Amino acid sequence: MTRSLRLLSALLLGAGLLPLTVPTTARAQVPGALPADPSRSPAPGSAPAAARPAALSLPFFDDFSTQPEGAPSPQRWEAGGGVLVNNRFVLAPPSRGAATFDGLNAKGLPRGSFFSDTDTLTSLPIDLSGLKTSDNAYLSFFWQAGNIVSAPTTASSSRPVFIQLEFLGNGGPDDWQLIWTQRSQGRRTGFQQLLFPVTDPRFLHADFRFRFHTSGNQSNVDNDDAWSIDYVRLDRNRSATDSTNRDIATSRPLGSLLKRYTSMPVWQYNASANPSAELNDVISTTVNNLGPGPASTPVDWLGTLQVLPGGPVATTAKTGKPLDPGSRQTPVVVDARPLAIPLTPEEKVLRHSIYLLTGEAATAPTVRNDTISRLTELRNYYAYDDGTPEATLSIERFSTTGLRYRAHRYDLNKPDQVRSLRLYPILPAAAGRVITVNVWDDQGGKPAAQPKATQSFTIPAALPAGQKFMEIFFAAPVPVSGAFYVGYGHGQYGNSVVPFGLDLNNAPPEGYFLKNTFGVWENASFDFSSVGGAPAGAVMMRPVMTNNVAVSATADAQTAAAYSLYPNPSRGLVQVQGSYRQAAVLDALGRTVWTQPAAELGQPELNLQHLPGGVYVVQLTLPSGLLVNKRLVLAR
Repeated sequence: MTRSLRLLSALLLGAGLLPLTVPTTARAQVPGALPADPSRSPAPGSAPAAARPAALSLPFFDDFSTQPEGAPSPQRWEAGGGVLVNNRFVLAPPSRGAATFDGLNAKGLPRGSFFSDTDTLTSLPIDLSGLKTSDNAYLSFFWQAGNIVSAPTTASSSRPVFIQLEFLGNGGPDDWQLIWTQRSQGRRTGFQQLLFPVTDPRFLHADFRFRFHTSGNQSNVDNDDAWSIDYVRLDRNRSATDSTNRDIATSRPLGSLLKRYTSMPVWQYNASANPSAELNDVISTTVNNLGPGPASTPVDWLGTLQVLPGGPVATTAKTGKPLDPGSRQTPVVVDARPLAIPLTPEEKVLRHSIYLLTGEAATAPTVRNDTISRLTELRNYYAYDDGTPEATLSIERFSTTGLRYRAHRYDLNKPDQVRSLRLYPILPAAAGRVITVNVWDDQGGKPAAQPKATQSFTIPAALPAGQKFMEIFFAAPVPVSGAFYVGYGHGQYGNSVVPFGLDLNNAPPEGYFLKNTFGVWENASFDFSSVGGAPAGAVMMRPVMTNNVAVSATADAQTAAAYSLYPNPSRGLVQVQGSYRQAAVLDALGRTVWTQPAAELGQPELNLQHLPGGVYVVQLTLPSGLLVNKRLVLAR
């Protein structure tokens, strides 16, 4: 076995792959920056002091590819600066993942309402006490202005919009020295590399640190004064011209495994006349050769597919080509047709990946950026989005009476029923608004003149903990066949808008997002432009299907007796005895107060610690579609 294939085997067995799921004015839409990011993962706590060295030593390196989305690694960076490590807001980074200064705090909330200080990224102490000026220590990094959403505001005397770099001198914890400032020119840029010497004797001490700091619009509403940093490297024996790194790195997020959707019901996938036709023929990313040359670097790659958590790993044939030194965003394409999915009825989570076979040692700090992965769900719903919003979308303001609608088209492989529609509201801006959700049959490639089902809904002020989509149930499951449409609409709200999540990294097929204005349906495709060719975007709404199972039917007493909840009374962590598909909690008035998140469906433990004390009904949906209702007392 070659060294590269041994490395691949080790990664497959033990790496625990990290799934990575990353406008200008749009025609007849009202897109906007994300005023808050509820999808942001909770920031991991700082590592215990005993787990950290007294001070880091050289080399210092972080390309932000060794962790899931969230706060920067506590092994290299101080906690609490508000910076988000991600691969969905940045455009064409040097390697997958970067640190984005988005103006939101660690909880994804705005910091204020002024133009002022926003985010900070500060290294842990680095011991440089043994270095001399002649050791030629240099710090290098890549920076980008703006992000997938927008360009930053042009800096002015009243609007300080900038990013800066500071070094900590030897005069104490407040001896920060300004090294570099980049003021916003009001333009989005590609990533650019800079190098700075760390040779001044003031910096060659045991508690050296460096930090990046940004300033901009703290409200993050009118624009997105974002900056990003990537590929940070501090080491000795460098020079001002040492701008290359011997590294081949993946960059752009993978596209969906599915050809038309990001998720679809497993029974609709299985019912296709040719299920493999539901999959993309190829999966692809882009790679960067950060090496110095002068010769090209031969690189191989292959793709894999696994049904999680422990299914066998299917692998494509190996292919590759030489990459020129300094080449950027080179497409890497893998033939995905051999990656078949088993046609079994249970719901599935799939992970597909692309591996670069670069010959790097398994212990090399850059080896993790040789792999990029993505998850796809085959459950009970359709989606064009990946579950994470990068911006918001609202129906444009209007002064005339009547409703305006936005709708998605879906193509069935067999007749089915729509049970409900999940929508991603941006709260609190959308709270209290009344919307109407509809299901339409297809009529000549457009929604029919009249919906076949409609349901009004008042958007709540808040969603249960861990729940990001609200679910709007129709009075009864709605039969559909062939092509159908699901969407939402509302009337005039004056100068206010009703924003929903917009995923800028995925988009429905052309012609599958429609709008209705003045009673006429037309294509509602976006007209966004961006550095790196970002996709158009997908409104985050997901129809939930039934597979023609009578989900409202209650299980018989003998079946229900096989299920139990314990402890009961409980303080919030509830164990479920028996196999089920999904759980929900109803209050004493029969209102749904919690719906089990998609990532936790069917798990044996329910975390209901956020609910106040009282008497509830836990409603379990069984694999057969039958319902089991169990009384639960939460004691506080």
